[in-house]
Amino acid sequence: MTKVAAMDETTSRILDTLWKQTGRPISIRELTSEIRESYGTAHYPNIYRKILALTKERIINLTKAGRSSLANLNFAEYLLIDILTELELKRKHDLLTRSHELQILLKDIEERYEDIRSIESISAINAERNLKLNRAELLILMHRSKGDDLPRKIINIHEIARELQAMHNIKLDPLILTTDEFLDFLTSDDTNPLREMLSSKLAFHSPQEFWREIATASAKGKRISLLERETNPAKIAEKDLIFNLARFGYKEIGLEITEGERICIEYITTSIMMRENARRIDAIPIILAKSRANYNLLIFLSQKYRLSARLFGLLKALDIIRPTKETANAIEILKVLKTKEIRADEKAIAQRMRLYNAIR
Repeated sequence: MTKVAAMDETTSRILDTLWKQTGRPISIRELTSEIRESYGTAHYPNIYRKILALTKERIINLTKAGRSSLANLNFAEYLLIDILTELELKRKHDLLTRSHELQILLKDIEERYEDIRSIESISAINAERNLKLNRAELLILMHRSKGDDLPRKIINIHEIARELQAMHNIKLDPLILTTDEFLDFLTSDDTNPLREMLSSKLAFHSPQEFWREIATASAKGKRISLLERETNPAKIAEKDLIFNLARFGYKEIGLEITEGERICIEYITTSIMMRENARRIDAIPIILAKSRANYNLLIFLSQKYRLSARLFGLLKALDIIRPTKETANAIEILKVLKTKEIRADEKAIAQRMRLYNAIR
């Protein structure tokens, strides 16, 4: 196979845009429009010729749909991993050339986490925008773990993040997931932060491992679908809150439930905490007890939206009423983060949990 035009600008824009559209094959004309919107310029004839060349090299799949041809990345092509890694390194070089401050931060992150062998890859999310807000978001993917030492490793990562935060005088929020958890979110039908954040990610540490996970999942027939808009939990519609609370085991008396947008339990929990409705807040332990939540994502969102004190109190109450290993691990992480506690009414929560059959 020939080199893909030495990663010229048109090629990199096509591949980047197709990645953002993963799960939604688009026509060459739509692709041209998306590139123009993102980069300010795009010429259909140039993109058309490049698409044909990439299709010939099996980097892109092109399928007929009526009078249009739909394009998407061909993750079955082994060399696509290397090409996307090259694209990631190009984006990293371009970004760090523009920002010396970010260059120092990412360098220190890689050096401090070098000894944690269970880390598979690290990505910065929306790096430039967040840096302007004096914060950084990291997506840290962990190797599949067969032992019971994963919670300790996650706590260690948080401890290092706090040290880095102090060194750089920046708010640093890591989202730590195993690769299985990561792919579960990417292939979920629910709106969730993972499907939203990957269109703006920069895999700066072990990008090849990141892309290998995506390719492996695709080869196994898992459907990955990204979302480009970011959900603001405070603005989730009341109709969607009611619908999803019912999905997760909490149906409010007297309210009509109509079909709404499927939204992950972590976003719903965060939305409730942001609204300061006491009755709804007491529902959080109920849905956490009756449905499966990812506590690492929940902690990440609580840190991002400054809700950790509220979450800490609710989890401590839940741990007394209905203890689980997952709740206990989450509490340990919040302690490492030096979280203050907004105490929850344990007695009232226990009564409502019995009412909703969340405990006996």
